[in-house]
Amino acid sequence: MKSDDASQPRDIASPGFRAKTIDTLARRAAFQCSNPDCRANTVGPSSDPQKATTVGEAAHIFGARPGAKRFRADMTESARAAITNGIWLCCNCHRQIDSDERRYTSDVLFAWRELHEQFVQSKFGNSADRIVDEQQRAALERFASYPPLIRRIVIDKPGGWEWRLTAELMRFLNGPLFRKLSDLREGLHAAPQKHINEEEAPEWVRQRLTEMSRLMRPLDGLIRRLNQSWGEPGEPGSVEEIYHVCILFQACLEQIILFEERVYFTNGPKSYENVLSLFRDIAGSQADKLAEIPLFLDELLLLAEHAKDHSPPQTIIKTITLEASEARLDNLLREFKRAQGLGCLIIVGVGFLLWPIVYLL
Repeated sequence: MKSDDASQPRDIASPGFRAKTIDTLARRAAFQCSNPDCRANTVGPSSDPQKATTVGEAAHIFGARPGAKRFRADMTESARAAITNGIWLCCNCHRQIDSDERRYTSDVLFAWRELHEQFVQSKFGNSADRIVDEQQRAALERFASYPPLIRRIVIDKPGGWEWRLTAELMRFLNGPLFRKLSDLREGLHAAPQKHINEEEAPEWVRQRLTEMSRLMRPLDGLIRRLNQSWGEPGEPGSVEEIYHVCILFQACLEQIILFEERVYFTNGPKSYENVLSLFRDIAGSQADKLAEIPLFLDELLLLAEHAKDHSPPQTIIKTITLEASEARLDNLLREFKRAQGLGCLIIVGVGFLLWPIVYLL
């Protein structure tokens, strides 16, 4: 038990949280333990008339450091210290959740916090608060099957929430697709084989070149829409627009992987073996670059955290270039020409896209 000013609760076990974050967690929980089976009051009178006794603690949902309970290695330091990763508990429940990681998973703790905040709102909120709460619940319905961390980001909207939400949505939506692409490359994925003969092969190649260009084209516009979804500097972004753009990214990636699947499981005459081999993974290798976006957003959040109160506003430009290597395309077209026995070739255009992504801090 410790004695302190109740307006500034301390968290001895979790130094990663800022004082303001700890205070907000405590107040959102109405200074009660967020465990629905406990809900003990965590603040009361002290023997010192100028102070209050606090037995509450801000606990990390995902551990603050390697070796801590529920530690997630892919999280940034700023994400671990954000309010989205915290829950207000009494000291007994804090020890309890850190003694049984399998029982008290991150999903359980996120659910505790959400349920308890709803309880607090229903008990202490006025009619306007309850209306806002109902609107928030309706907005969260689309994320019912998503990881709880995504729901928490939407509720709390911490600093840089637009980038954090985008990164987590892209990881969740695209992770299985990148895994499928990896399995395809390693020969772990099976699909029906398609055979093309000598007469069909030239047209098949032309169709795939055209299709590849069309597959990449929407991504340029999506990058721009993603920038717009984050809002102008100093203005909040749009949850609905971020979600919509991330879903469109997922749809594009699905089509790229279907394209790769068709290429991997097509075989043809011996004269086209090199052409088919060079076709494999041209589109997939470009799709890999989309995985850079969540990683860059993590870096951006770290930079913003370190620069807070110390640096003037900055403009950071991240450029992702999606283009097949010229050497590989040259080899592909040369082999195509050789397979046809032609001295010249009408080349079907393949687009090269240079996509600037501009982030303003």
